[in-house]
Formats: sequence, structure tokens, C-alpha cells
Amino acid sequence: MSFRLIEWLCGLPTRLAVAAAMLASAILASAGLVMVHRLIPHRMRSGHNDVAGFTIGIAGVVYAVLLAFIAVAVWQGYGQADAVVQTEANLVDNLYRDTAGLPDPQASNVRHTLYVYAETVVQDEWPAMAAGLEEDAAGWQLLDSVHLELVQLHPQDLGTATVQAHMLLALTDLYNARRGRFHSAVVELPQVLWWNLLAGAALLLVFSCLFGAPNFIMHAATVSLLGMSIGLVLVLILLLTHPFEGDNHISAAAFNVLTRDVERMAYPHP
Repeated sequence: MSFRLIEWLCGLPTRLAVAAAMLASAILASAGLVMVHRLIPHRMRSGHNDVAGFTIGIAGVVYAVLLAFIAVAVWQGYGQADAVVQTEANLVDNLYRDTAGLPDPQASNVRHTLYVYAETVVQDEWPAMAAGLEEDAAGWQLLDSVHLELVQLHPQDLGTATVQAHMLLALTDLYNARRGRFHSAVVELPQVLWWNLLAGAALLLVFSCLFGAPNFIMHAATVSLLGMSIGLVLVLILLLTHPFEGDNHISAAAFNVLTRDVERMAYPHP
């Protein structure tokens, strides 16, 4: 599917994106019916209604299974992206709290860097992901600073060494969660799936046009409604495939809560 079309649809308010997809599908379905009506006489089509009905029943079931499978898959992907964001924020919060077991100035330095990291994610990375870009250099540099602070610490007691080891493990998980977030922002459905979805929709609509309905207006209304139903599911798949763009984007609320909680903690504020 064209990148510009995807970008345009994702940039629309949800209700307008859904309406545009349904309207476009209805127009295409109606235009297809007009073409079939002109090319194949009504008498010929009406004489094969039984065969057309049997065929469209099979084609409809196959296409419905394909649509349902992909819709469920992208919805699960959306949920996983949301979970990764929450995990990332939780790990930053946990690391911030764990600094209570470190000596100063390392503890203050790590707290400050983590606070700046949370602000960078919200103020820089989230708008970039919403625009389909990847603004990640500053965030990686901040986490690298935390890593250096921890590995350069030479604890003199077992308690501090235990906290250091625990924080390094948590930092590794934070790296993984961050990578997962950026992966979720750029992952796309394979082109073969889009081709199957669009070709299947076209075939199903052609089958519906091969009926010889007694009333052309009612036939056009039926075909248009079928097209709108397909367009509704296709736009759902498209919008969920881009979890950080558009009205339904995954919120940065987890990081906003994190920065608010940090300001209420008893530790020295960054």
C-alpha cells in the first residue's frame, strides 16, 4: 500500500479515516457493479444466481477467516507494543528507586540521567514516532551514561555490590524494552498480506456483482454495503499496524506518571 496514502489515513482523526475508507470502498464497489452490469447482460447473470451464490459463500468464508486472522494479529501486536511501553517506564522507575542503595555522587548522577531520559522519551521521541520518524540517539546516550556510572562503580561492601548487579540486569531489560518500542513503531505487515487482502476484497466484490438481482438500485446498495464492511476492517488493520501514529496512538502516559512520581519521591530531585 502507498506510503503517502498510509501517512494520510493515519494523520486523519479516527472517525474521518474510517469514513473515508468506507466511502472509498463503497464507491469502488458500486463502480465495479456498473462495469459488470454493462459487460454482462442481466439475463445471463440472473440465470446463474445459484452458482454465484454458492461460490460467493465459499469465497466469503475464506476471506472472512483471512481478515479475522490478520485483525487479531495486529490487535495483539498493538497490545504488545503498549505492554512494552509500560515495561520500559516501570524499569526506569525501578532503577530510579534502586539508586537509594548506591553511594553519592553516583546515585545522584544516575537519578538525574534517568529523569532526563524520561523527559526525552516524552518530549522528543514520542512526537518523532507519531510522525513516523526515529529520534533515538539522545535516549541511547543517556542510557549509556547510566551504564558507565554503574560499571565504573567499585563497591566496597556486599550490599552495594548486590544493588549494582541488580541494576545492571534491570538496565539490560530496559535496553531490550526500548528496542522493542522502536521495533513496534516501524514494523509493517508484509506486502504479500496486503496484496492478499486487497485481491481477496476485489474478488469477493466481483462475485457479488455477478448476481442478477431484480432491482439494480438494491443490488448496488447491497454491493456498496459489502464494500463498506470490507473497508471498515481494512482501515482497522491499517491503523492498528501503526500503534504510535494517529488518534489511537499508544499514549506516553506511563512516562508522564513516572516523572510525576519522581517529583514526589523523598530522593533529591534532579
